[in-house]
Amino acid sequence: RMVACRAAEHLGLNINQFYYIAKKLSLKTAFVKPRWSDDEDKRMQTLISSGYTQRNVAKILGRSEESVKSRLSRLRKK
Repeated sequence: RMVACRAAEHLGLNINQFYYIAKKLSLKTAFVKPRWSDDEDKRMQTLISSGYTQRNVAKILGRSEESVKSRLSRLRKK
């Protein structure tokens, strides 16, 4: 067995693409939320500062829009 995020990386897909394909093929997967790296945090903050929407940032980073929103909220509290 392979963790979904590793399987996606192995296939050259982002995690959203992986889950989309798995759902289309009726494959069972355990949803594992990949941790945010420091580089992703910095990139997200740079994109937001540059005027990108949370939706666009999510697509660029291969994350859900809700994940981006939640992470921004957590980072602002620090």
